[in-house]
Amino acid sequence: MQKKVKEKMERRLAVLPLQHIDTSVILEDPKSADGKFCIKYLQKISYNYRGIFSAPVLSELFLSILLLESNAKRYASMDVVTDLISTRKIGFYTPKNIFDISKKIRNLDSRITPIDIEIIACAVEHKAVNLVTLDSVLIENTSIEKEFNIRIRHPKDLL
Repeated sequence: MQKKVKEKMERRLAVLPLQHIDTSVILEDPKSADGKFCIKYLQKISYNYRGIFSAPVLSELFLSILLLESNAKRYASMDVVTDLISTRKIGFYTPKNIFDISKKIRNLDSRITPIDIEIIACAVEHKAVNLVTLDSVLIENTSIEKEFNIRIRHPKDLL
């Protein structure tokens, strides 16, 4: 019985629009204006959208947790992230071959940081519909969007 329920959930998730979620959406202060949009957006994951964390997002997220000054804060942050992944059925993506995509991104917009280049490249390689971020350099970056047929949106745009 448990196996059938899991298979049904996987089939339902598979038809939802694929969304890669940037680190900024997870780390934003929930009390800020952007943070409120992030929380509302994350509540739609597994209902309206299929959420994915790419390996670069996970590494950036884990690094920010490691840099917290106390063990209590580290453990609490890890609990929040693992609960989010479990509750919202967030998946993971490991890049296969993003070198050429990364090079094109770098040539299209030199303002984009190396980690953001990897995050975008993963979303493109995985054929995500949207990359969801708070990064103003990335949001609606028409040169990236046109070149790779991906939308880069703020969480509020998906509510």
